[in-house]
Amino acid sequence: MTRKIVPLILSLLSLLSAAKLKDPRTMEFPARLEFTPHEVERFRLSNGIEVFLVEDHELPLVDVVFRIDAGERRVDAEQAGLADILADLVVEGGSKAVPKRVFQDSLERFGASFWGYAWDEETSFTLHLLSEHVDDLLPLAVGAIREPMLPGQQIEINKNQRRTAYQARNLEPMSVIVRIWNKLYCGKDSPSARETTPATLDRIDLESLTKFHKACYRPSLTMIGVVGDFDPKVMLDELERCLGDWQEPEPEPPDEAPLYTDPASPGVYLVPWPGSVQSGIYMSHKGLLRDDPNYAASRLFCEVYGGSWYSRLRKAIRVERGLAYVVSGYISSDFEEPGYFGTFCFTKSEATLEAVRVMLGVMEDLRTEGITQRELELAKQSWLASFPAHYAEPEQVLRDRMNYAAHQYPIDFWDHMPERIEPLTREDVNSFAAGFIKPDDLIIVILGDTTAFDGSVSELGEVTIIDPEVY
Repeated sequence: MTRKIVPLILSLLSLLSAAKLKDPRTMEFPARLEFTPHEVERFRLSNGIEVFLVEDHELPLVDVVFRIDAGERRVDAEQAGLADILADLVVEGGSKAVPKRVFQDSLERFGASFWGYAWDEETSFTLHLLSEHVDDLLPLAVGAIREPMLPGQQIEINKNQRRTAYQARNLEPMSVIVRIWNKLYCGKDSPSARETTPATLDRIDLESLTKFHKACYRPSLTMIGVVGDFDPKVMLDELERCLGDWQEPEPEPPDEAPLYTDPASPGVYLVPWPGSVQSGIYMSHKGLLRDDPNYAASRLFCEVYGGSWYSRLRKAIRVERGLAYVVSGYISSDFEEPGYFGTFCFTKSEATLEAVRVMLGVMEDLRTEGITQRELELAKQSWLASFPAHYAEPEQVLRDRMNYAAHQYPIDFWDHMPERIEPLTREDVNSFAAGFIKPDDLIIVILGDTTAFDGSVSELGEVTIIDPEVY
């Protein structure tokens, strides 16, 4: 056996040595991968609810997504957490027609799941089930959304869970810096930063939950998306049967609070954390709107600045100096508010100030000198090559379309990004960076053990001390 194998191996080696292997550095790839996103169809029910349908018959599964414009921004700051508790109760409490136990047993018997959450702008529910059980379970989920039971005992359980979470809010230093940075940047009472506290929980009861539900859970604030294995006509008929008679309630929904309210002034904010071997560093200033003319240029800038493996921040902080494993920089571009330009890093305590200076140096260099032609080419190649991943899953396409529609943007907004990215020049990106980056507007938050720092934080400017127990 061995006598046969050895000659074979020698023959293969001879062939490989004779062949001219192509140098990977000379290989060429298409600038853009051709692909076709899943088609999304739009309809309206008789009561005006907009419906988005995405067919995908690969598996016999269906996801029904309910997007309700009833997030925390419609809740008074003194009752922070109400929208989130209501979302949990809808999922856990059943409906007035179908009690909790029957609802949960039905989901388990059919191998389905139903979950929900509330963010600052929206409340979302998802029913995940086999396509053959839509007729059985969709009416139960709709019933829970339209007429939730809101059992008193369950309300107290949910409130107690949040009281316990609040008591543990300062156990993890890295979650503390995120919370404090969010409050500084957005404002303490911003729906994006406010906390659910024992005081706000005490003001949440059955009456306030019922009032909020009646005002905000309504057809005019609801969108529905369905993705999976279904017949569009049959699905529309079923949705009409379950929701067509849902009419607008009399009370008007509360106004939406702005996402940014009374942010902190630019400056340095220190969160002392004695005994910590690691420091957290967050820097930020205002970002830009999604429909800003410079939005495409900002995407390439992010690639070069801190959003890729070859980014300036990663090279300067991690590769060249070994100061941190995690470092990133990005621009958040929201639909109605400008988002933020953010940079964060976790580093060893004795390199805290060095890391801050390096981060500021990278920022300043890009502001004044800009990116190189090679960086532009890499950024374009990386961005365009990864673009199809945005449409990797049908449900991802569905939620994307619904999100753009909810903010009155063209639902195919993202589809046109490659044609906006491709013609951008180095001068376009550098012009954007020069006008956008404003070091004097930065809110810099540092959490760590000051006794181990490589210098005084006051070297960076006037310092405001933040106590995490009261902030």
